[in-house]
Amino acid sequence: MRLIQAAVIAAIATPAFAQDEAGLRLADHAQHEAARTRDADALEAMMHPAFQVNSPEGEMWSRERTLGLWRNRGIGHDRFDRVVEAIILDGDVGVVAGREIVQPSSDSLAGQRRADGGQPVERRFTNVWLWKDGRWWFLARHANERVTARP
Repeated sequence: MRLIQAAVIAAIATPAFAQDEAGLRLADHAQHEAARTRDADALEAMMHPAFQVNSPEGEMWSRERTLGLWRNRGIGHDRFDRVVEAIILDGDVGVVAGREIVQPSSDSLAGQRRADGGQPVERRFTNVWLWKDGRWWFLARHANERVTARP
């Protein structure tokens, strides 16, 4: 497992991903895998210094706050599936958007907030990437839980 994590970090830290749709998809897949496995070191390696997330908790989190939550188990999932529905690539900016099915870990903020026994929830997400210095940087993220109509 550590070998896989080291390979992901090495791939993110080098210009292995091209400035095209395939390279953007690879970078986003690496982010998903790092988040799915709670690999804060891999996430840190890909996050731009100005990274911000508009979190499902209804708050804006800086890079430092986000990484602190990953490291202290404030963010985490027992299940984390992603379906990419759209890719936008314009020059140095890439956007990956779609839906996710997550089951928050009981020790995460979302797991502690939810009163549904830890059931999976669908979210909408948008990840913003910046091509700079020969690599994709994870610049910003927005994720929110999908609201379902009540019967």
